[in-house]
Amino acid sequence: MFGRGGEEALALVAAGIPFRIVPGISAGIGGLAYAGIPVTHRDVNSAVTFITGHDASGLVPDSVDWAALAKGAPVLVIYMALKHIEQIAQRLIAGGRRPSEPVAIVAKATTAEQRVLETTLEAAARDAAAAKIEPPAMVVVGEVVRLRAGLDWLGALDGKGLIPDPLDLAKKSESA
Repeated sequence: MFGRGGEEALALVAAGIPFRIVPGISAGIGGLAYAGIPVTHRDVNSAVTFITGHDASGLVPDSVDWAALAKGAPVLVIYMALKHIEQIAQRLIAGGRRPSEPVAIVAKATTAEQRVLETTLEAAARDAAAAKIEPPAMVVVGEVVRLRAGLDWLGALDGKGLIPDPLDLAKKSESA
């Protein structure tokens, strides 16, 4: 997804070079799972939308109906969004997403340099800049981010305690 595989394959066709397609798992699913964030969970969402954070010109895509996305799928996975995270967050909030909605930025997923920043939609740009998060990075918006508290298996290897029911914990803290 958004990896330019189709563009590269068409360039090979134009050059008369034979090729094969080897299917794989998108970073938006596999990379997030590795970071302890499932893109779906039946207690949270039954839909997820994958979006690109910039178009061919390098700008936030105007062809994307950000207000509709804000009201649509409960989980948004945004590729290549780091450069424009402030504008994207503003558009999603203007479209109806909660400023306090959980967000995770996963940089360099599945590598030894992987970094995961958990934040909120309104603070994402500021927190990413303060943490000096660098691309490549994906942004996931939605309640599934809270599940990382129970699924961060890499953190558990380093001694971090996991929470058995992070969604229940979130409900209790919101009602307090």
